[in-house]
Amino acid sequence: MADAVVSVLVEKLLRLLLEEGQQLLELDDQFDKMKDELRYVKTYLKDAETMRRKDGKETLKLITQDLRELVYDAEDIIADCQVHFMKEHNGCLADFLSYCSPRLLKFRHKIAKRLKVTNQEIDKVKERMGSYLAPMSPASITSIGGSSKSRPLSYPILMEETDIVGLTEQSKAVEKLILEADGSPIVIGIVGMGGIGKTTLAQKICNRDTIKHSFKCIIFETISQQCELEDLLKRMLTKMNVGEECLKGKEVMDLLKTLKSKLEVEDEKYLVVLDDVWENEMSWWNSLNSALPKRNGCCVIVTTRNEDVAKSMGAIDRHINRPQILSDDDSWSLFTKIAFARDGGRCPNPNLESFGREIAARCGGLPLAIKVVGGMMLGKGDSVHDWRRIAQRLKEEMEEKKKDEPLMLSLGLSYEELPSYLKPCLLCFSMLPEDYSIDVDEIVDWWIGEGFALGSEGRTAFEIGRQCMAELVNRCVLISDEKYPLSGQLWSVKIHDIVRDMIIKIARDENFTHLDKRGRPELAVQSRRMCMFGNGIIERIERTELKKSTIESKLRTLFASDIGEVVVFCKNMELCKLKRLRVLSVSFETFSKKDEDVMKDWLDGIASLLHLVYLKIEECGLKNLPDSVGNLHNLQILCLSEWNNLKMLPPTITKLDKLTSFDIDNCRSLECMPDGIERHSRLERLRGFRPTISSHKNTSRILHLKNLGQLRELLIRLESPNNLVEGELNVLSELQHLRLLAIYFDCDDDAAALASKVNHQLSPLRNVEELCLWQYLVECNDISQSTIS
Repeated sequence: MADAVVSVLVEKLLRLLLEEGQQLLELDDQFDKMKDELRYVKTYLKDAETMRRKDGKETLKLITQDLRELVYDAEDIIADCQVHFMKEHNGCLADFLSYCSPRLLKFRHKIAKRLKVTNQEIDKVKERMGSYLAPMSPASITSIGGSSKSRPLSYPILMEETDIVGLTEQSKAVEKLILEADGSPIVIGIVGMGGIGKTTLAQKICNRDTIKHSFKCIIFETISQQCELEDLLKRMLTKMNVGEECLKGKEVMDLLKTLKSKLEVEDEKYLVVLDDVWENEMSWWNSLNSALPKRNGCCVIVTTRNEDVAKSMGAIDRHINRPQILSDDDSWSLFTKIAFARDGGRCPNPNLESFGREIAARCGGLPLAIKVVGGMMLGKGDSVHDWRRIAQRLKEEMEEKKKDEPLMLSLGLSYEELPSYLKPCLLCFSMLPEDYSIDVDEIVDWWIGEGFALGSEGRTAFEIGRQCMAELVNRCVLISDEKYPLSGQLWSVKIHDIVRDMIIKIARDENFTHLDKRGRPELAVQSRRMCMFGNGIIERIERTELKKSTIESKLRTLFASDIGEVVVFCKNMELCKLKRLRVLSVSFETFSKKDEDVMKDWLDGIASLLHLVYLKIEECGLKNLPDSVGNLHNLQILCLSEWNNLKMLPPTITKLDKLTSFDIDNCRSLECMPDGIERHSRLERLRGFRPTISSHKNTSRILHLKNLGQLRELLIRLESPNNLVEGELNVLSELQHLRLLAIYFDCDDDAAALASKVNHQLSPLRNVEELCLWQYLVECNDISQSTIS
């Protein structure tokens, strides 16, 4: 199978050479040769995919590995040229090229050498590929910059996790056990192999009306292989409406007492579901169990692959349910729900049914395999050729393996059959922890930073990215974790642990990132992408001797979440050393005054990240962002949300002329917006805009937004009626591309007066598809009917 990232990067580079090639060609004619080489590579990659599937040419895999490094080198060369132009002449490429200084001549000579070496190496790889592939005629070469004709699946999200067949009788049996329990709390085990539907069965039980009516408190929590009791307790208490502020700084013993008192005060039966418990050290369960009141009729459901785990937690034999594989009829029923979703779950073409039944049968009755393969076939449409090919391939591979592993074979085939633009998007999930739920917009921003999602044909990169996310969910390789309550759009997603295991292996094979078998970073190995979660990983970095070349020339993505005050980053992770970084996302769990100087030095390194496309910093303890952020001319996405101490934004932010997304939401200390926000003519998302008339010389007004003609999403926070000038809301009706408008009313005093003023001023918004008003203290009937027409 062709390398996921290579295919996408080649497409990206061809587009760059097409869009900016004229200026680059003036710099050196080697760019022209690179363009030709990449055209051939693009077509060879398609042929290599077919050849490897047919003949299993493992040599092609080795050739593609060599090609991957060269394509990265080519991207670096083009990126260096872009950065150099902007750095030397304020981003004006034409003026810079006409200015033939000795410095320019030296730079041109250096670039020419790098280009020549890279082109020669690509040519050698192409020759090696030609030894395994049929000769290619010039007519077969894809046109320059041509994009794939594969179209994303643009229909609604398919089905909920509980909308699945073959579990009705089992759910009724477990329901009966729960409702008939009249003694002390019971433990019910749901036990079976991975992918057989344990989680879905537990969800189906919790959604039954009789269960909802019988239990006032239902808590559903997934248990990771390395269960952290403190984190588990905080998640449980949050679902019981205990505020996050009340949980900060509490020790495990305090959390256990809080949980127990909360359940006792409620004086109602509770149902706790602990999903996907692994065979490991179980002291966390003993502690948690001690906090569960021993009230009659209460219940704990545990799902696990190991029956001994359920028994060790207190489940007796008659309280253990063992889901069975689906029958052929149920397998076909589940398969049709997904594969023929566009036709209401009915096979529209009799010629497909025989192949479809064979494909469904090859999944071994495992619901996860059936769902993923069904999602794969949904993307094939009604092509009999493709359905016959997939059925034949599943048959051949299962005969070749000579062992019963339909789940992994089905998952592997589903990945290989993904369109090339989706593969690197999915591989990003290999870097996230087990059972990790991530915001859709956060990972879409990551894809944009890496170049995996690019705008095209009148659609923005954000729109393309969200469409890719919807397609991955529709194909059942991702799980919809949460949706926006009004629009039903995806809010957050997760990945099934078995699918995660598969893509971790692929990510290792393709050198996407370096992970051990449990999905943790291998810190002593060169890597282009690294994710870190919590202080445990940071401490491992401190103890590990990282290779200097890794930091200086390789790392492109650094994703760090919940970093505490133990250390900001070790000296080997100083920002100024991450010259190739495209994506930097950091959120801090805690921050103290003693870290301030270290943090200032660390943030000063931002100025050296000239390739940066996506920058996110959350919960930072400092009050200011360095002025040097204005040097990041390639920056497209800037997210400073939840930075509670941030008071001032540097005026240099207005120099970021490529900025398409600016998020300063929940920056509660921010005194005013920078003067000149209207200069960001490319902005498509603006979140947290605060109109103010302040004592500072900078005054930000909604009126200033009139020049942001590309704006698609706008979130405004209003704190006082005085923040609104009569008639200035009319400017919102002039934003022709505005699709989402959200207004937060952040004032306690005069809230009703403010809401009334907004209602009076808000003009018809003919292009807005979603209008959200938070803490809006005017009756819905009072909202002007002409606001949305």
